[in-house]
Amino acid sequence: MWKVVIADTAAGSTQQQCAWSGVNEIEIIGVADNLAVFGEWVKDQEVDAVDIAPSVTAPEKWIELAVEAKKHVICDANVQIGIEAISELQAICEKQGIMLLLPNAWRFSPVYVQAREHVLQGAIGKPGVIRMRRSALPATKGCIFDVLGAEVFDWLRWTFGDVLRVMARSVKHMDETGQAVEYALVIVKHADGTIAHIELSLAEPEERSSFELTGASGMLQYDSNDSQPIVWDMNRKLVQPDSGAEPFADRAAADRRSSRRAHFVRAVSGQEPLQMTPEDVRMARKIAQAARQSAESGQPVQLMDGGSAK
Repeated sequence: MWKVVIADTAAGSTQQQCAWSGVNEIEIIGVADNLAVFGEWVKDQEVDAVDIAPSVTAPEKWIELAVEAKKHVICDANVQIGIEAISELQAICEKQGIMLLLPNAWRFSPVYVQAREHVLQGAIGKPGVIRMRRSALPATKGCIFDVLGAEVFDWLRWTFGDVLRVMARSVKHMDETGQAVEYALVIVKHADGTIAHIELSLAEPEERSSFELTGASGMLQYDSNDSQPIVWDMNRKLVQPDSGAEPFADRAAADRRSSRRAHFVRAVSGQEPLQMTPEDVRMARKIAQAARQSAESGQPVQLMDGGSAK
């Protein structure tokens, strides 16, 4: 039986507790709403892992405390950690032999996992132009390239490989209600020649994501507003790929949270490799940083090592 401590307020921990309820052999033994209480919990030899919520202030301090106590760490969606802190935490985790799973929903979304598998299996042939779109509410806090773009950039890098160049534009204005809205367009060039166009919007009444993956042999299409699986367009004939795909736009967020946690337990138990490392997150954030630099300067930004801006 795995024993987990949640770092969050008692009232706010409901989502994490629901997510863990979908994982077998797990017991939530406590909820810590401040660093002092958390420090006492992680000293407990019976604690196997901690779950960091987005409400936690300065999450890197909580993670470092847990890792020093040799507790494995998973972070829920929207936990914000700086690029430099990610590198430092990665080094500490490697030294202590601890696993750290940072936030990322797309690697655990059935739709995006399936789309990647189709691409790698040659469903669209040699990739050409890739179009991605993601939007959220105007009130969403944070830099548009980080809060919306980072997961897109990670998925692109995960699927098509290292990124060579980033070009971005962004615009902010007030809508007719006085609400600040923001739009961004990012063009990413991969080392294999694939070109990706990413549209980001903090101006929509609801969250939405879509893609159009075009290659020499066909095209995969998806829109989260449609109640259908990925559509495969080959030789102008639209078919639904028969691969047991999730039949709706996205699974509920709770399902993705449970999927991440089940994977985390299996990875820590040695049953499978960790699907996303802190280095993957750092690289995605570097691409987001390059996009922000490009939008500010009006110039393309060259990258080194697939994600480091020159």
